[in-house]
Amino acid sequence: MDSKHIAALLNYAATVDSRVRRTMANDQQAAATIQTWATALADVPATADETGWNAAHAVRRYYEQHGGDRSAQFHAIEPHHLLAAWAMHRGELMDRHIDPLPAADPDDTTAYRAEIIDTRAAVATGQAPPGNCRAAIDPAGQEQLAAKLAGVGREPHPYMPAHIAEQLGQSGLCARRQRLPELSVECPHETCRAREGNRCKSPSGRELRSHTHDKRQRRYAESIAQQQGAAA
Repeated sequence: MDSKHIAALLNYAATVDSRVRRTMANDQQAAATIQTWATALADVPATADETGWNAAHAVRRYYEQHGGDRSAQFHAIEPHHLLAAWAMHRGELMDRHIDPLPAADPDDTTAYRAEIIDTRAAVATGQAPPGNCRAAIDPAGQEQLAAKLAGVGREPHPYMPAHIAEQLGQSGLCARRQRLPELSVECPHETCRAREGNRCKSPSGRELRSHTHDKRQRRYAESIAQQQGAAA
C-alpha cells in the first residue's frame, strides 16, 4: 500500500475508533502516522479482488473482534495487526495453490524453476489467484478424466477394466492378480461390507492389501460350490 491507500484506511478506521481519529486530527502527526504505516505495509496490497483480500475488511474484522479477540477494546489498530491478517490470508492462498505446468522447456532447469517461483510469488502477493489442477485441464480433458475415474474401484479387478484383465489373463500375464478371487463377491463382515471388486477394510477404515475377511472367503467358496452344483 502507498500513502494514499494508508490515508484512506486510517480515515476509515477513524470512523469507528476515536483513538485513531485523535492521531489524524493534527496534520503533522497524521503525516507521520501515514508515513510509518506506509513503510510497514509496503508489501501488503490494499485490495486483491481475485483472491478476496481487502485491507479495509481486515480493519473491520479487527474491530468486530472475530474469534473472541478483544484486543480492539484496549489497543487501536496498528500496522502489525494488518501484517498478521495478510500473512494468514497469504498462507491460505499458498495452501490451496497447485503449481501449473510451466511453459518453459523442462530441460532448461533455470527457466523452468524461475517460472514456478514467479507464479508462486504472484499468488503470495495477491496478484494472481491460486492455481488448481482443474484449471490446468481443458474442458475436453476434464471429460476424459471423469470418464476414466468413473469405473475406478467398480470392476472385478480393482483399477483395471474387465476386458483388459481378461486379455492379460489369456496371455498368462498378471495371473497373480487372481490371488484374491474372493473380491468378486461382497464382504459380509459386519464392520466391512466391502462391495464387489473393492478391498476389505479394517474397523479403522484401513484397506487390507494382503488378505480378506474369513467371512468373505467363505461366501466366495459357497458361491463357487453353488455354480458347480448348478453346472452339474
